[in-house]
Amino acid sequence: MQRLSEEAQRRNMPLEDVISMVLLNFLEDDEPSDDEILAGLRQAMIDVRAGNTQPADQVLAELKAYLGIDDDEC
Repeated sequence: MQRLSEEAQRRNMPLEDVISMVLLNFLEDDEPSDDEILAGLRQAMIDVRAGNTQPADQVLAELKAYLGIDDDEC
């Protein structure tokens, strides 16, 4: 609440407007930004080069276990 109040003062806006703006941005921001996507790709390349990988069959097995999918269902 303190951060919101400080932001309202900084922007010279009513607190209610700042809260509305923050909520609207939070609810509408479903997609990652281009910068976030690029950062994720950069980190993935760093991990691959460092050998921080798992075999695909291991990853698929973990996903199936997490989702509760039997091998017969695939």
